[in-house]
Amino acid sequence: MKPVVLLGFSAFLIASAPASGQVTPPDPNSALIELSDEFDGPSLDSKWVRFDKEFGWPDKLKSIDVGRTVQGALNLQPYDSAWVRDVQAPFLFQRIHGDFDVRARVRVRSGKGPIAAGTWSLGGLMARVPNGLTEKDWEPRRENWHFITTGVGLEPGEPRIETKGTYNSYSSLKLRPVEPGWVELRLVRVGMTLFALARTDPNGSWEVRDRFYRMEPSPFMQVGLIAYTTSPDAKPVPENAAVSNRSVERSLPVDMVMDVDWIRFSRPAPKIEKAWQMQVQAHPLADPNLAEAEILKALGA
Repeated sequence: MKPVVLLGFSAFLIASAPASGQVTPPDPNSALIELSDEFDGPSLDSKWVRFDKEFGWPDKLKSIDVGRTVQGALNLQPYDSAWVRDVQAPFLFQRIHGDFDVRARVRVRSGKGPIAAGTWSLGGLMARVPNGLTEKDWEPRRENWHFITTGVGLEPGEPRIETKGTYNSYSSLKLRPVEPGWVELRLVRVGMTLFALARTDPNGSWEVRDRFYRMEPSPFMQVGLIAYTTSPDAKPVPENAAVSNRSVERSLPVDMVMDVDWIRFSRPAPKIEKAWQMQVQAHPLADPNLAEAEILKALGA
């Protein structure tokens, strides 16, 4: 049976179990450390799921390797693509049951310098609610996810961190400045709260870059790495996800490179009762007036 989509002022996707054919996510009581990857092997570990291969979409990665382009790192170079509304791009993920704290050290650049070329050249972490759809039975307005990425956004040559939340394929985003180079990104899910954090100094303090509140009944999420870019030669056309998701413009020039030094999974420090009544009435991290210092104290270093 397909998940049910509720449309309205509060739109949430209900997915009570993984889609048919998917491997069961780790036990909700596991520490999740087994999902971590230092990318120090000769190839991508088999525990990673490629979104395109799993659900029948075309391959929108121009290049992918472990250790060849950058020693000890995963390297991704996408074709013209995007994660916005119903539009899809490359995504490597692992299935998680329950709350999580995922961190990754990433760098988004050009093949010729420290800043990615063009606009909307970004990569980082995403947490997506599985909807069970494949290329064959895809339908619009079923995307539900949140991410934090780094790279270049609206203005060429201006490094940014982008945070974006998408509810039933309606996307809302923020772009804020960041220094070019390596950035540590972090997504933490604690019940109905999801926090996006970043830091450029590995020994420095985390900064809360966004906070999301969604009464998401599904305990399952696809969590991992995304990368996307736009080509300066792409002609402006009306958005049509049904067409763009099923095609790859390999002739369009792109110049976006994403390096991933490592990605590490764990359970979050806060332990919150999962009953929905408690989530909406007494979740200690859901207070919109909660100071950043209190959030960082609760989530830990």
